[in-house]
Amino acid sequence: MKYTIFSDTHLSKYFDEKKYNFLKKIISNSETIIINGDFWEAYNFKFDEFILSSWKKLFKDLKNKKTIYLFGNHDKKIYANNKLSEFSVRQFQNIKIISGSKTFYIEHGDKITPLWDKFFRRMPKFINIFLNNLEKMIVFLFGINVLKILYKRFNEDMKNKKSRILKDNEYLVCGHTHFMEIDKKNHYINGGFIKHGIGQYLTITDGKVELHNEKY
Repeated sequence: MKYTIFSDTHLSKYFDEKKYNFLKKIISNSETIIINGDFWEAYNFKFDEFILSSWKKLFKDLKNKKTIYLFGNHDKKIYANNKLSEFSVRQFQNIKIISGSKTFYIEHGDKITPLWDKFFRRMPKFINIFLNNLEKMIVFLFGINVLKILYKRFNEDMKNKKSRILKDNEYLVCGHTHFMEIDKKNHYINGGFIKHGIGQYLTITDGKVELHNEKY
């Protein structure tokens, strides 16, 4: 079984044809999809608007791949409704999968490292849009590696809180921090994000983990 796991697409009311084509490509090349949170942007986009938006062109493909949807902090369960079934067959806060000889515990990561969730939910929409555009500009000017400076410490926080309880054949798989990483020593994997023309995701096949970092 080949699992494709992606997170932090933050799909908004501003439809991006290039991002759509990239998502369609990786979905079509997969056997089973796991969306690891922050699929759509609830802080400036209502769920019913999302369901009716141009992003719905992805829904049939996702459903055909028996997509499992894990909630994030930008797309909490309370923000959605039963129309989740239009693009996913099952929905959870977290999930455990066994692949090869390894066990993977998959969750968005916001329950481990909350970041600034309360702040984001209370701020005006235009501030959220501004911060998203600021991140985009920083990545454009300085490259993807700048995210190591901005977000690495949040990955370290998740490792410190979880790695000590994982056994030799167990791994924690998160998104949330927008910083792709695989740390074999601490049994930690982060699938990165799909934003700003950067497409990051991971695949798991018979226990083998591959990180993918592409442009779209």
